[in-house]
Amino acid sequence: MTKLDRLIEEVWRSPVFGDSYRCAARYGAFAEKMQGVHSCFIERFRPIVRGALPDLDPAQVERILRQTGPKTTAFCSAIAVEIDDIERLAAVSVVFGLLFLCDSLMDDGDLATVAAVHRFLEAHAPDMTIRAANDAERSASLVLGCELDAARAPSPDPAIVEARLRALTPMADLLPRLTSPDDARVLIGSPVAGFLSHGSAMRQLSQRYLESEADAFWEAHADDLAAHAIGSIQTAGTVAVVYSLYRGARPELPTIEQVLSSPAVARLCERLVDAAARIFDDVGDQDADRDPGARGRFDLNIFNHPDRRLVASYMRFVGVEDEDVIARTLADFQLDSRAGDARIVGRFVDIVRDGMARLPAECWRDAGVFLMLCKRIIESGYVNTLGDAALAE
Repeated sequence: MTKLDRLIEEVWRSPVFGDSYRCAARYGAFAEKMQGVHSCFIERFRPIVRGALPDLDPAQVERILRQTGPKTTAFCSAIAVEIDDIERLAAVSVVFGLLFLCDSLMDDGDLATVAAVHRFLEAHAPDMTIRAANDAERSASLVLGCELDAARAPSPDPAIVEARLRALTPMADLLPRLTSPDDARVLIGSPVAGFLSHGSAMRQLSQRYLESEADAFWEAHADDLAAHAIGSIQTAGTVAVVYSLYRGARPELPTIEQVLSSPAVARLCERLVDAAARIFDDVGDQDADRDPGARGRFDLNIFNHPDRRLVASYMRFVGVEDEDVIARTLADFQLDSRAGDARIVGRFVDIVRDGMARLPAECWRDAGVFLMLCKRIIESGYVNTLGDAALAE
């Protein structure tokens, strides 16, 4: 069994809920389907990546495909286990593959991708806003524009920007074919615009931290960092993309907009689940983030920067106002130990479990499929506590 196979089994056996995979799919049949999805994904994704990255040699492109393909197709196949349509699973995998590709390029300082994403948002989501500190709204497109304006590098080659932009077009083309036009507009907002613009805000805050005195930075930006770090997870949109596969098979299911119009469902995804998933991701990444030289970039990580104002912002984001709970959580962060990390992860597991348990019965009646997928994505996020080294194939 490969490392990828073992990780999928980790997702299916995750202890967060324990009942997210009632279907108990036979692994042999699932693995065969996943291989079909992967082959179809590579056939579609390779020409997109080649066209997007004319500045890379073919060997580098193939390495990107090896890094992106297995995890992306396994993620989609393992979440949507009831879906047998190879073509549609591959199409959803392409959407996530493009998001991951853009995010990794921008994290590595590729200004051509930043410029391309900025133009994509101006064209396809000009009115899209993202939540910053204290629920203030920021223009998603403007966030990318600020990153370009602050860049200390020559302007990117216009031809390379055009190539990157052409790679983004399949997302705008694929989403309406996967679901209804109304749902497609929602998906352009979340996860596409939300994920990429929150990521841009995070990069800008990480750079500002390096250039600031720490106490002044946290006083001014702790709430913003919490909002953007948590907001970058985009659970609602991620679930919604996979949910489009189920709506394709069962058109009677409520639209994505109808599901997310429920304040209880929206709060669960955008507050509780996003915050827990950010914790799961950061606890696994903390060692890599401690050594920015290894990746050539610096990323703020709450486990490495447990300022009391940041920890309090995280806890209040999920509705925890009890000062004793906040103080205990801060103490666990500051321990910088496996025991402290385990208690923090356990606390956020309890938060999402409690959030699910408190959902009104009508949410399960009207949005049961969406919530089932949400639980599965939480299980996959929990596996991130293993860290990037364990997740790499």
